[in-house]
Parts: sequence; structure tokens; C-alpha cells
Amino acid sequence: MKLFKDISPNLLFIGAVVLISTIIWSSAFSKKEIKTYKNAISVVGVSTKDVVSDNANWRIAVSRQGLDRAENVRRLGVDEKTLRDYVIGLGFNANDLSSSQLTVNTIYKPKDNGYGDTNEVLAYESKLTIYVTSGDVYKVNHAVDQLRRFSEEKNIDLVDDYAEYTYSKFESEKIPLLKLAITDAQERASALVNASSGVSKTSIGKILSAQQGVFQVNSKNDNSVSDYGNFDLSSVEKTIRATVKVDFNTE
Repeated sequence: MKLFKDISPNLLFIGAVVLISTIIWSSAFSKKEIKTYKNAISVVGVSTKDVVSDNANWRIAVSRQGLDRAENVRRLGVDEKTLRDYVIGLGFNANDLSSSQLTVNTIYKPKDNGYGDTNEVLAYESKLTIYVTSGDVYKVNHAVDQLRRFSEEKNIDLVDDYAEYTYSKFESEKIPLLKLAITDAQERASALVNASSGVSKTSIGKILSAQQGVFQVNSKNDNSVSDYGNFDLSSVEKTIRATVKVDFNTE
């Protein structure tokens, strides 16, 4: 061992200690990395459910303009009766229709320079609004279009004709959907850790942590998402989507 003959014993000892420490540290680091990889996995589980709205709130509003306020209101009364009779004729009960709400706005002549208005009255705009509330959401959805065409034929100025559809059981759907999302996450995690051929199978253990995502309520077949959650009101048929981020222990 002529190579080490001229090296002091103290230096040899120090070198041996450094070498052994490096081997031990490297082994420990390697085991830690493998353990972290093998013993935890994070996935996002998803569940969806198609539902049908069970309530519709249909807003109908007509408008008239003119300098004679009393005449405006009189003509609106005629329009209202025509529309109420038509809606009832579509199969709705009189009790489904709310009392009318009347508003009158004054329209002033704008200034020549385009900034602000003068005190000269151009017209009075009278607006009358009624609401139709019904659990027959499909009938409402069909009636909205029918009323629009009817108003065009009768030369009635229909300024609002839209319905909002809601699902009253939304809150009760949340927990079952979250459970399904966790099951989906478990299946995804299992598929991921066992995807490689030639690798010993790994089982998914207990949940280490779980974080609920925001619920998305979209029209059916709409997969859009929002950070704050969507809550569609325009569609009769909806899809509720739940997500859960889950960290699993692997065994």
C-alpha cells in the first residue's frame, strides 16, 4: 500500500469518516425520496349528476311611451289583460300570476353638447311587470317563446320575457356527490400507482387529507368551470359537478 504510505494516519482517518458519512447520507436521502413517492399520492376526484329544475320564475314586462301619462297607463292595462288571458290560455292558473307592478320614468331631452339632460320632457315611459311562478318548468320554457311571438303579432312592446329555473334539492345533493367524488379519486389513485407494467402492485390506504372544490351547476352538457362556482339559472336541465382533492396513503 505504497499509495497511502506518505499520508498521515490522521488524514486517512478523516478521509474515511467523510467517505462513510457520504455513503450513509446518500442512502438515507435515497430512501426518503422513495418513501415519499411510494407512500402518498394526490388526485382530484369528480362526480356529476344530471337534474331537472323543479321551479320556474317567469318575468313578463311590457312598456309604453308617450307624453300622456294617463293614456300610457290605460294602454298598459289593455296590454296586461291581453297577456294574462293568453298566459292562462296556455294552461297556467290565475294564481300562478303575480299582481302587476307599475313604474313610470321620465325621459328628458338631452343637451346639445351631449353632456346631461335638459328640463324638457320628451316622454313618459310606463312599464308594467308580472311574474309567473310554476313547478311545470317545461311548460314555462315553451310558453316563453310562445308569448314572444304572440306579442309581436299583437304589437305589444314586450321588454322582458325570460324565466329563471332553480333546483330546490341542490343542498341535499352535495354530500352524496362528495362521497362519489372521493370514490372516484380512490379509483384514479389506484389506477395511477398501478399503471406501470413490471412494477409490484400498490394498494391505496387511508385518506391523509381531503379538500372540497367549488360546486358547478351548469346547463346540461356544459363543462365550463368558475373559481367561484357556476350556478346556471337559464336552463331547465342542469348538471351538478363536484370535485375533491384527496391525498391518499399508499401501501
